[in-house]
Amino acid sequence: MKSFKYNIKKILKNSNLYYKHLINWNLILSSENKAIYDDLQIKSNKDETILISTTTGGHLVSSHFDTILASALIKNGKNVEFLLCDAILEGCQQSTSHFIPENIFKKDGPKSLCESCYHSGLLVYEKMGIKINKLGDHISSDERKDIDNILEELSYTELLEYKDNEINLTEDALSGALRYYAVGTLDNEPYKEEVLRKYLKSAIITKIAFKNLIKKKNFSTVVLNHGIYVPQGTISKIAKLNNINVVCYQPSYKTNCFTLSHDTTYHLTMMDEPVSYWENIEWNENLDERLKKYLFSRRHGKNDWEYYFRKPEFNVHEKFKAYGLNINKPIVGMLTNIIWDALLTYPNNIFDNMLEWIFKTIDYFKTRPDLQLAIRVHPAEVNSDRVSKQKVLDEIKKKYVEIPKNIIVIDSNDNLSTYSFADICDSIIIYSTKMGMEFSPLGIPVICAGESYVKNKGITFDPKNQSEYMNILKNLPMKNKLSAEKVLRAKKYAYHFFFRRSIPISSITHKPHAWPPFTLDKYGFKKILDGKDLGLEQICNSIINKKPFIFEDEKY
Repeated sequence: MKSFKYNIKKILKNSNLYYKHLINWNLILSSENKAIYDDLQIKSNKDETILISTTTGGHLVSSHFDTILASALIKNGKNVEFLLCDAILEGCQQSTSHFIPENIFKKDGPKSLCESCYHSGLLVYEKMGIKINKLGDHISSDERKDIDNILEELSYTELLEYKDNEINLTEDALSGALRYYAVGTLDNEPYKEEVLRKYLKSAIITKIAFKNLIKKKNFSTVVLNHGIYVPQGTISKIAKLNNINVVCYQPSYKTNCFTLSHDTTYHLTMMDEPVSYWENIEWNENLDERLKKYLFSRRHGKNDWEYYFRKPEFNVHEKFKAYGLNINKPIVGMLTNIIWDALLTYPNNIFDNMLEWIFKTIDYFKTRPDLQLAIRVHPAEVNSDRVSKQKVLDEIKKKYVEIPKNIIVIDSNDNLSTYSFADICDSIIIYSTKMGMEFSPLGIPVICAGESYVKNKGITFDPKNQSEYMNILKNLPMKNKLSAEKVLRAKKYAYHFFFRRSIPISSITHKPHAWPPFTLDKYGFKKILDGKDLGLEQICNSIINKKPFIFEDEKY
């Protein structure tokens, strides 16, 4: 039956009737582009292969971008292969409680998604003439039995304490399980043991299969989406352990743009990126105006892939009055993140987690009736494709019987624009939201209590421990805007992040309200073959020559 369904899909795909909004390589390569492409494949350097490790073919943004990147690398003389999961894993990035209820997942894992996920990848890749490696081909039944024997008797605590002799697999498994539930802790989940076991088993399968694959083939570089969770995080670690270059990518905020990093996820590399990459940008009126227009456009999401409001409310004065705040009294804003998202280990975090930061901040403001704290919960808790199971306001209500009158919580379902919210705040406290780099160019003082990209750039207030954090709070309100020097520095960094680290792909066409939200046609492909997609050329150059993924937008 599975083969029958797949063959039907192939027939539809070949006749151009299947998913018209998807990239159709059958159609793209039916034109004069095919002869050029075939010749480039023949001439590609087979001694040095780049592995594009999509793994989850059903993640359509990744699988489609991967084909575009593959074609550009081939154009630049590189041999490329793909890696797909062929339904071998029992927990992965595609598995979420939103799609697979936990009572089903604990028994069957992602089986209900596996067929469509795997075939989605095959349908996109197979017409490109590129080798497709499959995870399941590189692990034996005996190896899988050994994994079952190791894990089947382990308790929940023992699963959390599982130690691999080479890499930290528990980090990948736990982050995957948290992402499945959309929570920040598994403590209250009834099937936590079963779910974590599936993710840990999948991480071990990934490790063994990928190690077996790279014993047979010589890959110079592995390209991954995200670079965290299962299986991508595990593949990234094993690749680095075996001296294979790792490149991780993620769609940027800006439409038709992607952000890439060497070695690991950009969630980590942006933290310690050298300031020399951006602080000497020659600032001028043109750059200033472009940044200003883009930042203003984010209030309505006009130039971004995602936007979390249908009808944002900008009348913040009326909103705050309704919440009982006094506009004439100092207001300090506090911006939270999604509790479960990208839970990574940051060595310099001064709080154990975001909730500890929230609670200690509330406790402090309880002692400051002269100040007002307005907590803005991230709207993506409820306005994205992954509705959070664990929500900030719920956690605050569990902790506090009564919230002091000088503290308000603007919940995630409130349509108040965070931008208008920040406009009347004395200062803003953030944990790891990227909004710090948007408010600093406006002169609004930002306090970074967690690991935000704007931290340690000479722009924000960056406490090194909880004591320093409390001392900064004691000096509130700040009363003044940032100095002109800091505002300029903030503008340069924001420009660097949104225009230089967000690399534009000019060959693709944005498709709002479609999934994936972009496509490629034969004209875009011709642009790739002609080397006229400057962003893709920059990405290929950075991958091949191990250079920073920076698109020097100011030169164009």
